[in-house]
Amino acid sequence: MKTGIIAFGVVLLLCAGLGLAAADTKPTLLGAREVGFRVDRDEILVGLREGLFSKLLFEVEKNDLEMLRVVVTYANGVADTIPVRHIFKEGSRSRIIDLPGRKRIIRKIVFFYQTSGPVREGRALVKVYGL
Repeated sequence: MKTGIIAFGVVLLLCAGLGLAAADTKPTLLGAREVGFRVDRDEILVGLREGLFSKLLFEVEKNDLEMLRVVVTYANGVADTIPVRHIFKEGSRSRIIDLPGRKRIIRKIVFFYQTSGPVREGRALVKVYGL
């Protein structure tokens, strides 16, 4: 009986730990921008309020989008350039992009991109999530 109670307690602790790990990977919307049909440059300002992140994820809506590169600047002023060079179809997501180092505060994210789908569909909308 005593062994069963201890085993039950261990299972509860493991489940609680898994719950924390799952909560830690929940995507946080950092911002969204509508994208013009010419090569465009937009910034999303982020800060400590949004949290610490080690990964990014992009989601595209309303039209296709050609993403050329992304520059992530951290709170300490260091910037990483991520060469994406990918055409996202409307309704698609990027793979999860690992940022170098540990979890960090992101100051801003700069996108270089353009809407690549038909004009009649309107501007693409890109959303960026931190994990």
